[in-house]
Amino acid sequence: MTMQADRLVTVLDHIENISVDGNVFEQPANEYWALVCLRHGLEFLYIQAQRCDETIRHQLEPAGNIRLVGFGNLPEFDQIPKTLLTCAFQWYAVSACQYVRTVGAIAYRHDPSRPKPPAYVQSVIPEVLAFRDKVAAHFAWATANDKDTDAERLASILPPLGFQDDSIHVGGLTVAIRKGTKTSNSAVIKPWSISKVHEELRKRYWPQKQPDTPHPPAS
Repeated sequence: MTMQADRLVTVLDHIENISVDGNVFEQPANEYWALVCLRHGLEFLYIQAQRCDETIRHQLEPAGNIRLVGFGNLPEFDQIPKTLLTCAFQWYAVSACQYVRTVGAIAYRHDPSRPKPPAYVQSVIPEVLAFRDKVAAHFAWATANDKDTDAERLASILPPLGFQDDSIHVGGLTVAIRKGTKTSNSAVIKPWSISKVHEELRKRYWPQKQPDTPHPPAS
């Protein structure tokens, strides 16, 4: 919430300068209530992912400027809830795309010269959107969509977790398949980290919002 030209506005996107009149989050309703719920859910998933990142970093303890990359059955992954974190990436992808698309829809309804919501999502979180489309919303493997390649179908159901640099990623492995003379790969599914993506979304959408902290128990 800020003042612009003597009027109260709420900035929804601080990078694209998307704003609406009034303090829409004071008593949020409809699309603004949906944004509040999604933001809290994204923050919750970020906190869980960050804890897992810290656990793996502590186990590996890289020295100097060594760049760490690991996939598959890493022993260090035994220290984190792999199955829950795998689902957390899917939940995060769906919710993040919902949040960004809702902001894009609000912006487009106020100003039709702005990008349409799908294009806005593609510009903000392209890696998350690709993962959402091929994995999180539904496994490409389970559909007969002509937009999916054989490699993308296989990649959508492979164990996705990997560790790159200082955080856990999905989409780090590219699958390639050859069937006769037909070849395909899963390069459209690119690596991304909940921690890294969320920190960028914070800068864009909630730069002045402090991370949620649990309320202390009643005495």
